[in-house]
Amino acid sequence: MSKNRVTSRRSRQDEAGALFISADPAWKRGKLRVAFRLLLKAAKCGDRAAKLNVGYFYDKGLGTRRDLAAALYWYKRAYRSGDASAATNIGTIWRDERNAKRALAWFQRAVRLGDHGANLEIAKHFLRSDSEASKAVVYLKRVSDSDLVSESEIQEAKHLLRRANRQRTGRS
Repeated sequence: MSKNRVTSRRSRQDEAGALFISADPAWKRGKLRVAFRLLLKAAKCGDRAAKLNVGYFYDKGLGTRRDLAAALYWYKRAYRSGDASAATNIGTIWRDERNAKRALAWFQRAVRLGDHGANLEIAKHFLRSDSEASKAVVYLKRVSDSDLVSESEIQEAKHLLRRANRQRTGRS
């Protein structure tokens, strides 16, 4: 690889980082359109976190019109860059669109990339069916035993674990 290509790539990364950093104060001040434009430029320069955030802005309609197709596009770009949160967000979109099979596949990808909290979503998927409550238990235990999830996720997992155990034994 030529020295010019390396320098060019590095300067693009520097530009993306500067744009991403500039977007934060705009977002905090509620200047969502400004933040969105800066994040979009950073994402187009290859910044992984910016890709995730552009997906989020499209997903929620922050600083731009809500557009789930655009959200999925940017989340997938972030996912291909190795972002586990992007896979979780894609799973959430599919869950909310009532496409359980696609949602489950994306939550499993998120877990493989290191988002241990996505185990909770997988467990909820299996809890929807009494016959699959035993599968849910496995994922709920992973959340309960993890030190890589939030305290609220642990508490929810413990609550759902009690429910799953009642489902498995046939008690309401």
